[in-house]
Amino acid sequence: TLLEDARTMAFKHTVKADAIDEQIFVNPSGNVSGLMYTIKGNAASQIQFYLTDSTRHFLRGALYFNEHPNKDSLAPVVAFVAQDIVHLIESVQWNEL
Repeated sequence: TLLEDARTMAFKHTVKADAIDEQIFVNPSGNVSGLMYTIKGNAASQIQFYLTDSTRHFLRGALYFNEHPNKDSLAPVVAFVAQDIVHLIESVQWNEL
């Protein structure tokens, strides 16, 4: 259900998006896998992602700006923040209690 919710939330931007790219992330040693959606165009959110171990942990994130979306103006900022999001995705490790 959580995976489908994440996909639905990303694809709600289809109305304004020029394209939605999906990038898969897998870290077998950390038992983490996930997907990052890069939403191109004048959509309200340009990046969304989720990470999971498929049993106990689920993390979802989305990048929104408190501004009217303008892909040309936001492109440099989105590119900069995307690097940090990828670093976050690649760094996630689940703490077992």
